[in-house]
Amino acid sequence: MVIQARGDFAVVVRPGGQPWEVPLRRLSPATEYHCRQLDALANHVAYQRRGEEHTR
Repeated sequence: MVIQARGDFAVVVRPGGQPWEVPLRRLSPATEYHCRQLDALANHVAYQRRGEEHTR
């Protein structure tokens, strides 16, 4: 997901929360497949984090 645009770059963030910069020309709209994959990854990360909270 794009969280900020800076000139020719965008700051994007992974479902796990890790941001990074990418050139705007490298971005394209997500397909339905990409959206499903990102949703699945976000659910997996959330599941992992819930598991970490229970082991503390």
